[in-house]
Amino acid sequence: MFPVRPAPHPHSVGIETRQALIAAATEVFLAQGFRAARVKDITDRAGARLSAINYHFGGKEGLYLAVLQHHAEIAVTRTPLPEFDAGQPLETRFRAFVRTMVFRMVDPANPSRIGSLMVREAINPTPALEVMFERFSRPQSEALFGLMREHFGPDASYDLLARASLSVVGQIMVYVALKPLVLKLRPDFYTRTDGLDELAEQVAIFSWAGLYALLQVEASRHES
Repeated sequence: MFPVRPAPHPHSVGIETRQALIAAATEVFLAQGFRAARVKDITDRAGARLSAINYHFGGKEGLYLAVLQHHAEIAVTRTPLPEFDAGQPLETRFRAFVRTMVFRMVDPANPSRIGSLMVREAINPTPALEVMFERFSRPQSEALFGLMREHFGPDASYDLLARASLSVVGQIMVYVALKPLVLKLRPDFYTRTDGLDELAEQVAIFSWAGLYALLQVEASRHES
């Protein structure tokens, strides 16, 4: 389990220490992962005592989950899932979803590091993965699954919806998980002012064409 102690009152002396520990732990967990990270490296970086981690978070596990939740909250607040007016075309809504995910997960100017943190967690999972999936990933998945179900129809199988959804998200997450390789192929991508807009447009166009092709394949299977 990953217990997290409640955050101290905003006006208490300990709030600055808590924030410093989260900031320091973010960098250490990103560089080393949860298991290899040493709490002393975190407290040294934060300028805090070792006992501060137990006091504020109940231990290393609690600190790790607090870091994940902190960055997830920033991402959700800064780039909320889009809300739509009734009657908006499916393609318009799909494009808006893709754009939100690109800016939520890839934007180097976004103070949230949730994309990189979740990639590390997925590669070498801890019990925190289940918590973060329910609180952060599931709402995104349900939104995308809803769009896919509308595209393929109410009788579409779960497997089809999952494959289609993962194909869309995979095009975005490669820019998070394989950043060093992206830089080899596109050295200026993360510093270009139009890089994210271009990526969102590319993923939307590429995916939309693929989704329609897949819809035709599924229709042919049912006819045969």
